[in-house]
Amino acid sequence: SVYGEEHGIVGPSDAKFQWVIDPIDGTKNYLRGVPTWATLIGLIDPAGEVVVGVVSAPALARRWWAAKGLGAKTQFNSGVNFGAGEISELKVSKVSKLIDASISYSDLIGWGERKDKFVALQEKVWRTRGHGDFWSHMLVAEGAVDIAVEPSLSLWDMAALDVIVREAGGKFTNLDGKDGPHGASAISSNGLLHDAFIGEIK
Repeated sequence: SVYGEEHGIVGPSDAKFQWVIDPIDGTKNYLRGVPTWATLIGLIDPAGEVVVGVVSAPALARRWWAAKGLGAKTQFNSGVNFGAGEISELKVSKVSKLIDASISYSDLIGWGERKDKFVALQEKVWRTRGHGDFWSHMLVAEGAVDIAVEPSLSLWDMAALDVIVREAGGKFTNLDGKDGPHGASAISSNGLLHDAFIGEIK
């Protein structure tokens, strides 16, 4: 079956695999001419695990992808032939202390009772930036950012990101620490900082 933001679920109700598609992640960026938007495609197996993910950001000339057990990769295309750029392996950072961490987030909307603790945490870490949407999580997969967090998301926002971060060596959960993209929020990290971050925002 196919599950997407624009059309819900299409296909047989007993389908074993499901494609999850977000045609434009970062719609508000797209509408305002900000180039950080992307098409997200994930494939979920019968156990509910994302086994394939692709993030394609044409305005950034970037693409990231991964498959379970096969690692995660990225490609930058500086020329006119999309797909001709050098392919690189993705690896998360090795930062192990929150005081040294770089955190990327979307905004301060949707945090509820966790908002004050998240704001307070920003003075305890090395730096914070509001990259937002897919890009925050891809920066985690690249090792440029150590933690990315968004407090309110849908499955189509997260499916592709989940497997890419995991295959780059990182961890992907919701704000309560539940693994995978099914928990309505997202934290991706290098894995070393995950529990400490969740502890700070509880």
